[in-house]
Amino acid sequence: MARVFSNLLFLLFSLATLPLALSQEEGGEMDEPRKKPNPVRETAEMTHGILMGIAFVIFFPLGAILIRLLRSRNAIWIHAATQIFAYTLALAGFGLGVYIAVYPRKQINTYHPIIGIVVIAFFALQPVWALVQHYYWRKEQRHTAWGVAHVWLGRVVLTLGMINGGLGLMLSDNTTKGEIGYGVVAAVVWLTWMGVAVWSEVKKARGGGPAGESGMEEKKEASPPGTEDGK
Repeated sequence: MARVFSNLLFLLFSLATLPLALSQEEGGEMDEPRKKPNPVRETAEMTHGILMGIAFVIFFPLGAILIRLLRSRNAIWIHAATQIFAYTLALAGFGLGVYIAVYPRKQINTYHPIIGIVVIAFFALQPVWALVQHYYWRKEQRHTAWGVAHVWLGRVVLTLGMINGGLGLMLSDNTTKGEIGYGVVAAVVWLTWMGVAVWSEVKKARGGGPAGESGMEEKKEASPPGTEDGK
């Protein structure tokens, strides 16, 4: 399992860094729109893009995939740790994004930062939904609206975050290859994530239970999807 995990992580990291390589390949395009290059701002933009790309294209989807695949009592903790790490990266990227949006030219009212603020704010609520659902499941062994909110809000917000990454590349005058590369990578990761989610639901409907839940059964009952599926 460790080998599968490391290979999956390496594949996702390789895909996530592809757009950056394509952007550097067409370095001339990126310099053209800016008459007065600002080294500090450009470094902030690049770091912001890398941090957000790693968070939203690697670790957030990875955490959602692992909770469906791992057959272990520790699956929920691996999921939680992965999502916390991803959110930490996203917060760091968000801080840089705020700096970029207000200095030296005001962009805070444009679509990319507005969507980014919404995404970060809603992700802050994800642990709340999960903890409340987990409380009710441990106490009453029942599904609640909190669990549904955790799963579906996570899926919608993460998808919005991935899309916003592409919008950010457009706003920063990135290269065409970089934008296309990001779109392809994000689409592949999103489809993989959704494919695992659908497979898990189909398996559950057939009575097999989601793969990521089988190791966490209590009294021969699998834990509810709402406590384990972050996205």
